[in-house]
Amino acid sequence: MERGPLIRILEDMRGTELELDLIINSRNEPLEIRNVTKVIELHSANGIQITTRQNQIWVDASHVAAAYQARDDGS
Repeated sequence: MERGPLIRILEDMRGTELELDLIINSRNEPLEIRNVTKVIELHSANGIQITTRQNQIWVDASHVAAAYQARDDGS
């Protein structure tokens, strides 16, 4: 997956209660991300650093097979 869409989603999550689940190749369970405080595009081609209230997370977007988020628009 390209990192551009992931960065936009993560930036929109900053300071909200929204959660994002990422399906990573070779993982049995999704990686759940919530309480995002900062998102940094790294120098590598696909690297993203995500800071949450609880953790520092580094993701290589090329290993993300899917990302999903619960809708909050009432539809």
